[in-house]
Amino acid sequence: MSMEDHDGPAELFEARASLILHLRQLGITDADILRAFEIVPHEVFVPEQFARYAYREGSLPIACGQSITSPTILAGLIAGLEPQGVNKVLEVGTGSGYSAALLSRMARRVFSLEKYRALATVALEHWRVIGYTNIVGLHEDGFNGLAQQAPFDRILLTGSVTDVPEDVIEQLADGGIAVLPLGPATEKQAILRIERADDDFVETEIGTVRLPPLTPGRSRML
Repeated sequence: MSMEDHDGPAELFEARASLILHLRQLGITDADILRAFEIVPHEVFVPEQFARYAYREGSLPIACGQSITSPTILAGLIAGLEPQGVNKVLEVGTGSGYSAALLSRMARRVFSLEKYRALATVALEHWRVIGYTNIVGLHEDGFNGLAQQAPFDRILLTGSVTDVPEDVIEQLADGGIAVLPLGPATEKQAILRIERADDDFVETEIGTVRLPPLTPGRSRML
């Protein structure tokens, strides 16, 4: 079942419409990004008891002691990434699978890496339920990247890091863009946008955020 056929409670549709309006007020006006947030059902990706809060500000808990980033924060990261129409996106940190689903509505294929097997397995089920078939989910240590599929047009880190993971960023294609939150987990982090031009990497700070850290894990495919 695709999202276009997805029916949900009226209040969730109203909440989603309010989110779109809020994103516009925050300056996110790209039609492709707004469309992705409009058609991807966030409530599918949150624990059932929190579905009513799917479109509100704030993070929500999921398994393995992790949390779902609020839609507005994700929108800011995605706006900096500019994934519209690209061929391949690498996501480090699958979490619930929501961010990969959003990216999959704009990019041809998304590869998403998650160190927690339980999260990776549940995300695969979420994507199956809503009929998104252009996402490849792997139980992998994201800090190794995914060399066998490199280079990537876009790379998104969904959690914070204290240093730029060079092994991952090296997997950017020429002209590619990476976005990551850089800084200590206990403080606000800079949203760093990295653009590759041949062997040069141009870094630009495009905002601030506060996200939990990404930590290395064991590598294993699902």
